[in-house]
Amino acid sequence: MKHTFLGLNLSVIAIALSTTISAAKATTNQEPSWNGETIKVGTIDNYLPCSDRINQHYEGFSIDLWRRISERLNLTYTIQPIASFDQAITLAAQGEFDVIASCHEITPERLQSVEYAIPYTTGGIVIASQQSQKPVLTLVGKIIQNKIVVRCSILLIIITGITAWSSSYYKKTKAIRKKKARRLAKVWTFLILNDGIDTIVGNKVRDHATVLITSLVHMLLMSAIIGTTATIIFEENITKKTNELKNKELYSLLRQGLAVQAETSHANWLQKQMKNAGILEDAGTTPIYAQNKQQLIELIQGKTAEKPRHVVTNVTTYKTLLRQASLQEKFQLAYQLSSKTPQAFVFGSQINNDLKKAINIELSRMNRSGLTEQIEQDWKD
Repeated sequence: MKHTFLGLNLSVIAIALSTTISAAKATTNQEPSWNGETIKVGTIDNYLPCSDRINQHYEGFSIDLWRRISERLNLTYTIQPIASFDQAITLAAQGEFDVIASCHEITPERLQSVEYAIPYTTGGIVIASQQSQKPVLTLVGKIIQNKIVVRCSILLIIITGITAWSSSYYKKTKAIRKKKARRLAKVWTFLILNDGIDTIVGNKVRDHATVLITSLVHMLLMSAIIGTTATIIFEENITKKTNELKNKELYSLLRQGLAVQAETSHANWLQKQMKNAGILEDAGTTPIYAQNKQQLIELIQGKTAEKPRHVVTNVTTYKTLLRQASLQEKFQLAYQLSSKTPQAFVFGSQINNDLKKAINIELSRMNRSGLTEQIEQDWKD
């Protein structure tokens, strides 16, 4: 009986194991829930290195990432171009597309409408400015217009002038007016240069004390002038941070002509900056909006009636923009946002939830392996 009972138990266990293994195999071999679906993919046209359509062929960093994901998940998909980033967000929210494959910045406003995949790169706001055709004159102009330089220079001229006029070297002569003027100019020049003073200082203690005080003041004022001038020269050769863009500087950029592509995150950023600065859009301070990238290129090339000297764009694409416009030597980076904004694919409202998870897993694998960074670098080089 015991042997019979033991045999029955072993049979039951064997059947249970067989059933479990079969179920596991069935689960493993189960087809994805999105199998048979055609995924509708949208991408932003003319936005290299991220995405572009050239002769019905799609290229770019984001497109390459999507192709690798689709191959690994064995996806069937169609791809269509979209004119702007804001339009892509609207269409994704309406379910017109399942995935938007481009460098979409993740912003609070967009998150109210759509869901993003995990980020695979970062972007940020930059302002590129046209370089002066006469850099030396421009630099001199900035130095002359600086309040510290102007005030210290005026004060230095006044103090040295008073000291020269009251000096014994000038007072003791009874020469004609023309010769006295030369003596005054001589003393004044020595005091301003702070050199050769020993040749004109008289024997009186008052002269020595006056010259000593003047020399000390001269040293302080010249230090301020030289330090300020050096700062101006140094700032001309570095990129400022965009979050240090002061209200007056933003106003000046707008007055000189500031271009930006409409329906982009950097256009929204510019509008917020103007609002925070209290700058109203009028005839002289309205940004010059381009409806697409080609129009933006024509604007900064000076091919239109409006000729902006500055352009707001994204750190991801500004080099490509200047290269396509053949303006690498004429524009330079003037301001750059210190913080980075994550960029990612956008999910449409009707996309399969299992597919969203699978896409994120593949993106995570590529991020972790360094493949994402490698593909991005290939497009930026």
